[in-house]
Amino acid sequence: FTFAGYLLAESGMPRRLLDVSRAWLGWMPGGLAVVCLVVSAFFTTFTGGSGITIVAVGGLLMPAMLKERYPEQFTLGLVTTGGSLGILFPPSVPLVLYGIISNVSMNKLLVAGLIPGTLVVLALAIYGSFTGVKVGFVKQPFVFNQAWKTLWIAKWEIAIPLVLIAGFASGILRLHETSVFTALYVLFIETVIYRDIDIRKD
Repeated sequence: FTFAGYLLAESGMPRRLLDVSRAWLGWMPGGLAVVCLVVSAFFTTFTGGSGITIVAVGGLLMPAMLKERYPEQFTLGLVTTGGSLGILFPPSVPLVLYGIISNVSMNKLLVAGLIPGTLVVLALAIYGSFTGVKVGFVKQPFVFNQAWKTLWIAKWEIAIPLVLIAGFASGILRLHETSVFTALYVLFIETVIYRDIDIRKD
């Protein structure tokens, strides 16, 4: 999972994920703040490290948020907080390590993180929306064709958690099998499909 996370961090995934989120969520009040939270949560799930997310996602989002007149302290807080949101979602590396050390059922543990993780993201998204309204956010119109195009481009990466959850729920994949599958899948899509990473040079 860590290997897959580093591959994603070094690829163009943060930019593609940002494009998808802005196209689908940019019309909302405080849409950019919500985009920051959603992208950060998704990204940290695979990297397992909040620092990586803050650098990869924050580097793209912070200048954009400051440009849209979000307060600097709020922006810094949102980016750094967003970096730790993904640890509750499968296949989060800290969640896996906790399960191994505490000797609890891994399948139940991974499913148990979904509801509290979603609630935390929703609570912060509502707060971000209120802040966006207060500062007078720049509303991005929703254009279905453009939104669908961004989703289609990023479909291979967005499918990762859906495939893993389906594999866990059906019993087809166990934990170690899931980690191997994730690493091979990410390596394939980033070197063969997107070609962001070169096997020989990188």
